[in-house]
Amino acid sequence: MMWTGGELTKVTSPDPYGRIGNQAGSEASSVVLGDYKSDPDAELERPTRVSLTDTATGGLRLVDLPASYSFRSLGRGDAGEALVLGTDGALHVIDPSTGELTRSVPVVAAWEEPEEWQQPRPTLFVHDGTAYVSEPATDQLHAVDVETGEVFASADLGVTPNEVSGASGDVEAGSEELSEGEEGHDHEDHDHVEPSTDDA
Repeated sequence: MMWTGGELTKVTSPDPYGRIGNQAGSEASSVVLGDYKSDPDAELERPTRVSLTDTATGGLRLVDLPASYSFRSLGRGDAGEALVLGTDGALHVIDPSTGELTRSVPVVAAWEEPEEWQQPRPTLFVHDGTAYVSEPATDQLHAVDVETGEVFASADLGVTPNEVSGASGDVEAGSEELSEGEEGHDHEDHDHVEPSTDDA
């Protein structure tokens, strides 16, 4: 479903049963990357196709991959690249406008999605041009340059990674001025009240 022009619009599935449960968008592209499952009877479907939904046209394209993936396998590059971490251990890079698989970067050993969704599995997190890929089997985290495909760093974590996330640490414009204003505030404008025993 898409929210367009003040109303919900259904995107037509190419299969009688087509389900998209996880999606990754990008400010650099009108196309949304999603997973895609087509077997209504599967207890754990291991799909080998992903979906590309163009929010500008409402069109949906399916892309075949050389391996399956999990719900923690989807990400986007800074230029809008559609990224999928496959169970073959490779980071697959897709051009969202054409659906072309442009690169497959070996990152971790081949793996299989566990039956229980809470169990650790290789996970993808993308930030500032770098794809971070966890490898629970070796307790490692790998860093991949999305533009060049270079795996330029690996770190031993000492613990088994499960979910992966991050923050930039960038300071928003205006926050510095706010801090200066707080430091220069005249506290004598307010009456000072000693706390009572009850308050303490």
